[in-house]
Amino acid sequence: MRMRAAFVVCGVMTLAVAGAVGTRAQDAEAVARKVLADARQALGGENRHTALKALSLRADYRRESGVPAGGGAMTVVMMGGPGGGSGPAPQMAGELEIDVAFPDKYYRQDTGTGALAMTRIEGFEGDRPFIDVLANSPGMRVNVDRGTNDPARRQAALLRSQAELARLLLGMIAGTQPGFEAAYTYSGIAESPDGAAHMIDVSGQGDFRARLFIDTQTHQPLMLTYLEPELRAIRMAAGSPRGGATVVTPHGGSATPSSGQSGASRELTPEQRAELDRQLHGAESAPPKLVEQRLYFAEYREVDGILLPHRITRGTAAKPNEEWEVKSYQVNPTIKADRFKVGIE
Repeated sequence: MRMRAAFVVCGVMTLAVAGAVGTRAQDAEAVARKVLADARQALGGENRHTALKALSLRADYRRESGVPAGGGAMTVVMMGGPGGGSGPAPQMAGELEIDVAFPDKYYRQDTGTGALAMTRIEGFEGDRPFIDVLANSPGMRVNVDRGTNDPARRQAALLRSQAELARLLLGMIAGTQPGFEAAYTYSGIAESPDGAAHMIDVSGQGDFRARLFIDTQTHQPLMLTYLEPELRAIRMAAGSPRGGATVVTPHGGSATPSSGQSGASRELTPEQRAELDRQLHGAESAPPKLVEQRLYFAEYREVDGILLPHRITRGTAAKPNEEWEVKSYQVNPTIKADRFKVGIE
């Protein structure tokens, strides 16, 4: 399979640190700025990146089932007959649409196929985060907890989407979106059998932390690493005709397929709801284990004078679990304002 082959190639970039740079903090910052400037020059030049006002991406993806769209923790609640599947995680396919209008508008639409397929839309417009989840399967109901009435959750959702966009842009254009304040520190050279890479540590608003690897020869971004809570799954066997399956999506939203019953019979029983609440509370109260996440960027091709990656792979240090094949980019497209009006009646 092409995806697995790409993962093997990307997996070679499990880099070992060759040495640290014994410089003062200001020197490390100056070196980082120079490496990033060289990267932007290699990707098309500072002038073209300064003139970048909007960017659109369309891609096909393949992903292991159960892996949350965009990374991060996810709770999966399975409610069906006893038993359950076994064996390797099946793969799912889908399409991605990403539209960015700088400095502060971001739209991501993830449309999945297959069982329990959903269309998940999220992003932000200024300081307003938004999310919507739509069912793609007949008989499936979707409930979305947007958290818009809770200031703390609203701010967390905004920071989450801003960080997601910043990580993606670091690999695409060797920088973050305007308004996302970030500091860069040079951390040394890393080596692999294929070559060497500069390591740039990136810190930003909230608790944003990432490490960017840039090829010392091509000056193209190769990989970004960061820490996120480990995926935690909750499984429940209902053993009743009110089964079906419920997926609680990351950061709000759930979908329930019908299994052919009426709307009333698809509701959770009080016992099932109590058990679900108990397990969710336990999962949320336990300190999450942090896992290193990796984004790989490859197959840079020129689009309107800017080199952009056409294969993006996501995974952990242990294994890859998602790959995007970018079908098209648009540089400085006209994006209608209502594209970002998700959740506004």
